[in-house]
Amino acid sequence: MFSTLSPIQVIRRLYPLLCCLLFVLIGFAFTPQAGIENDEALFGGGIYRHHGVTYDDQILGHRVPLMLMSYLGTLKSWVYAPIFRFWQPSVSSLRIPVILFGGLTIWLFSILLRRIAGHRAAAVGAVLLSTDTIYLLTTCYDWGPVVLQHLLLVGGILCLVRFHQERQPRFLAAGFFLLGLGLWDKALFIWILSGITAATFVVFPRELWKSLTLRNLTTATLAFSLGSAPLIIYNIQHPLETFRANASYDAGDIPNKAHLLRATLDGRALFGFIARDDPSGHRRTPESAIERLSVGLSEKTGGHRINFFAWAFFGAAILAPVLWRTPAWRPLVFSALAMLIAWLQMALNKNTGGSAHHTILIWPFPTLFIAVAFAELSRRISFLGKPLLVAVVILVAGSGLLVTNEYFAQSVRNGAGESWTDAIFPLSDYLKTVKPQLIYINDWGMFDTLHLLHRGRLPLREGSDPLSKPQLNSEEKDLILKRLEEPDSIFVGHPDANELFKGVNAKLREMAKEAGFRRVMLAEIPDRNGRMMFEVFRFERSR
Repeated sequence: MFSTLSPIQVIRRLYPLLCCLLFVLIGFAFTPQAGIENDEALFGGGIYRHHGVTYDDQILGHRVPLMLMSYLGTLKSWVYAPIFRFWQPSVSSLRIPVILFGGLTIWLFSILLRRIAGHRAAAVGAVLLSTDTIYLLTTCYDWGPVVLQHLLLVGGILCLVRFHQERQPRFLAAGFFLLGLGLWDKALFIWILSGITAATFVVFPRELWKSLTLRNLTTATLAFSLGSAPLIIYNIQHPLETFRANASYDAGDIPNKAHLLRATLDGRALFGFIARDDPSGHRRTPESAIERLSVGLSEKTGGHRINFFAWAFFGAAILAPVLWRTPAWRPLVFSALAMLIAWLQMALNKNTGGSAHHTILIWPFPTLFIAVAFAELSRRISFLGKPLLVAVVILVAGSGLLVTNEYFAQSVRNGAGESWTDAIFPLSDYLKTVKPQLIYINDWGMFDTLHLLHRGRLPLREGSDPLSKPQLNSEEKDLILKRLEEPDSIFVGHPDANELFKGVNAKLREMAKEAGFRRVMLAEIPDRNGRMMFEVFRFERSR
């Protein structure tokens, strides 16, 4: 295939694939290092017994899940349903597909950059995105979820760019269909969607005006409506419920959200969340060769926790005015406007923008901005341009890999954070053996994971409601007492020190004692570092 190509052409063909391969291999290494977080498994409710599905509809005689929440569609459930038919739910079957989707996004991103800014920008963008720590972690542990958002965004924009360059209507339809799917997948897609729409009006008004024919408008509208149809239907049958339930203005937390944006840029946003910062006296010895190599590198480099990506972004922003009246100017302004408009919406909306799985939704535009700016700047610096560009890219990418390694080393030594505990797997195995009539889940963080791992076959019930309420009325107390009296039911929760809904254990024990019951411990489930993470117990009448 490469026999008729020059060495430069071969390199241009291979580097995006090599970047994707690097990303995928690092993702595979992270796959077994953490348990399955509850939100990471949430989409399983759209596959098994339709648990937690907000909206479904009758299609060809079958109930089809369409919305998991007012803002979250079931697209991921649809994607994984055939995968889980042949590959049972596990940490591998859950994470390997999204890692591959993340690699595909990098490949499409390099093609997009090549079309709008040339091969040099495409090479820079592919290297930087494949070594971006937060992009990698939010892809591998897709609790946002964000993977399909990135894939559909990049794929949709690439199709629209091809439509502009080649004037083939099929690319117009494909682009708007993918963007519609992105909105159905997660309504927060509206942030970046409105950003790229406004940026198009500002940066490409002439091109937009030329494309505003009746045929193109009809094609775009129909394709977008088809992609987002479940969300549209849901909001017709439940008038504007997505907007009414999730849109509320709150500017009080903007400084913290801006700090998180900076932390997402420089890679430190997830320390202490996915992997523990503090070993708490339960340090684990690395076992495999890659674990020993990672821990050794961490010790030699002093635990690198901040990369140079943020500095590269700020540097590109400062130097961008130099590129006025160059081919790079419009892509730079477009990406800057899209990022700004998207981030302002999450910053000004209540309960959004305060977590890395929100701020990462503006990606890969920060990477695009850096890649286009640095590639164009290197062309303006005579013969020193290329070596300087290579040095800067190596510095930024290398710092990103060191931060990624620190996350991995912490996962090996200290274990996963509370929400990501690997104790979920021995808990799952234990519940297979006891076969109770009912299992009450007394705290957040395990219901959807167990539901997914057992394909909806465990008799799970929500136990934290109403215990998590500050005060219980008489009806709610009677409900708890009925649970205590059920002879074949068991309860699963966290130890007091690890409760996510603080106080549920004490409240349940107090009510049981008043009603004449005592708690009988059946099992205490530790993680691989030896911390007790789950308790399984039942209640019986006190003698």
